[in-house]
Amino acid sequence: MPGQVPFIRHVPRYEVLQEAAHRYPGFDPSGCYAFLHLLRTADEILTLDADFLSSMGSRQGRFNLMMMVAHCAQQFPAAADLAECTGVSRATVTGLLDGLERDGLVERLGDPEDRRVVRVRLTSRGEALLERVRPAYFHWFARLMEPLSESEREHLVCLLQKVQARIAELSEEIHGEKATA
Repeated sequence: MPGQVPFIRHVPRYEVLQEAAHRYPGFDPSGCYAFLHLLRTADEILTLDADFLSSMGSRQGRFNLMMMVAHCAQQFPAAADLAECTGVSRATVTGLLDGLERDGLVERLGDPEDRRVVRVRLTSRGEALLERVRPAYFHWFARLMEPLSESEREHLVCLLQKVQARIAELSEEIHGEKATA
């Protein structure tokens, strides 16, 4: 979405969060400050990513799905497997595949062993689009990480993995509570 409005433009000053901690027992100002910076950074990256892919004639969901088809361990992945790998619904993948097929970038194939399974492969036009976009795409996100040294990048990945592990724990708690409530 070119020109997408960021979800969070400004992170409050740390002092504002410290004041909130006085009003709300248990409020962690440093945790909130780190979270808001992470949220803002993720939002800015996603917005810039969408703008970049749009300038190259693609969109995030379509490009990501094409990359998965191109790099799947199976020669021609099943549409249902693509949905599972991406973490989106089968309906979403079906809609993306409809558009990609309409534009001549992928084609659907029947599975000779199971007629219920629909397999997907890139067309030559889809492969050409990826070959045109990938080098520029890889270059832009390498430029994004340029200010960080190799050790800073490794440290960032370790920190993000810790946050991701906590997200998984909290997600399990939330979904477990919903199931028992």
